[in-house]
Amino acid sequence: MARSVSYGPWLAGLVLAASGGALWFFYPRGAPAPAPATAAPPPALATAPEAVPEVRHPIEQVAVPPAESAEPLPALADSDAAALAALGALMAGTDPSNWLVPQFLVQRLVTTIDNLPKASMPRQVYAAQPVAGTLAVAQADGRRWLDAANYARYDTAVAVFEGADSRQLVAAYVRFYPLFQQAWAELGTGGQFNDRLVQVIDHLLAAPEIAGPIELVPAADGRPRLAFADPRLEGASVGHKAMLRIGPDHAARVKTKLRQLRDLLAGQRPAG
Repeated sequence: MARSVSYGPWLAGLVLAASGGALWFFYPRGAPAPAPATAAPPPALATAPEAVPEVRHPIEQVAVPPAESAEPLPALADSDAAALAALGALMAGTDPSNWLVPQFLVQRLVTTIDNLPKASMPRQVYAAQPVAGTLAVAQADGRRWLDAANYARYDTAVAVFEGADSRQLVAAYVRFYPLFQQAWAELGTGGQFNDRLVQVIDHLLAAPEIAGPIELVPAADGRPRLAFADPRLEGASVGHKAMLRIGPDHAARVKTKLRQLRDLLAGQRPAG
């Protein structure tokens, strides 16, 4: 966590991958990064071919209403305009480019979602615009705390996410799924992107819920930023830290929406 960086709405990527919405958390960046390079295909094997991962949540089994249009999807490299238009139609008139970097959008979203359960995220894959304002920090007795006033910066993002119709989001996601799957395959990963999306939703639903103020300390690495004083929180994933930063009330509302989306995408509750 840092005073010098700004945190943007952090779930918009996940929601567009469930195809719409408006939240994500990111650092500011300079010029847009180039599209992720297409991974070279692995060499053919004469024996013992690599096992194909089991498909746990087939996209074909996601229930959606009949498509209103049979218009073909654009190529992945030319999909930005179509993806932004689909998002805009689901976001109650909100311009999605206010929230998301419009270049290489599907590729950025797929890579970003894949990185949410990890400890860090490469800057070049960020999909969202920075949120307005600066990190609010309270001080008392010589100690720093994450100020509850900071949570208001996410009011609009959470409201847009909540207000989007879950079934329409999933229907749009299913329509665009071939592009998400292509971007996923180009990362060099196997299996189905929908399985990874459900897995990431489960990870976000398991984010810790902290009662009371959260203490901050100067980062141990010497960089001009603030870190969580509790080493368990500082060592948490990108996604779990984001849930902490938006505040407990917002996190609870986001989790409610994510459970709705998961039920539609997977048709079952997570184990345990």
